[in-house]
Amino acid sequence: MTASKGGAVSDRRIQIAEAGIRILATRGAHALTHLNIDRDLGFAQGSTSYYARTRRDLITLVVGRLADHTNDDLAAQPIPDELTPEMVAATIVAGLDTTMQRADDHRARLLLLLECRSDPELHAALATRPAIRDSAIALAGRVLDRLGVNDPTSHAGDLVALMDSLLMQRVIRTAPINETAILTAYLKGLRPGGG
Repeated sequence: MTASKGGAVSDRRIQIAEAGIRILATRGAHALTHLNIDRDLGFAQGSTSYYARTRRDLITLVVGRLADHTNDDLAAQPIPDELTPEMVAATIVAGLDTTMQRADDHRARLLLLLECRSDPELHAALATRPAIRDSAIALAGRVLDRLGVNDPTSHAGDLVALMDSLLMQRVIRTAPINETAILTAYLKGLRPGGG
């Protein structure tokens, strides 16, 4: 396969994954089918099956694309040398604002996570992406270290889970909460002396 053909295959897979995200976010998990992707993209019927033979392959493309977006978000987060709980909380809230510009991603991810609970095929596809969580935890650990938290690695996973919970709260649009206050209180509680 030549480089140009390889690029075309990769581009086509990206198109399919992006269409899958849109379909999940707007029409639900059961609408994620090869036929619906063909229709969404204006492809000839059966075209998507060439790139993703099974539904699991299709889900794997979608999960991979979601992971790419998350990696881009993580890579774009510089960490200042000196931090305060208020600075970190404000930065996280700003990051949540930015990531919500891709609300379809989060709706799709939430649907996959919910469906994954009872679907071994989906679970297997989602479980192939632990590197994303590891990257997020490593970033959180660096932030907590610069914040002066004792044993930051033991708290990094909890901070990521809290951020994820706040993001999911936005996705499902429940009652408004003060994210900055929640994060600031949590981070202050981790510092020696609680400050």
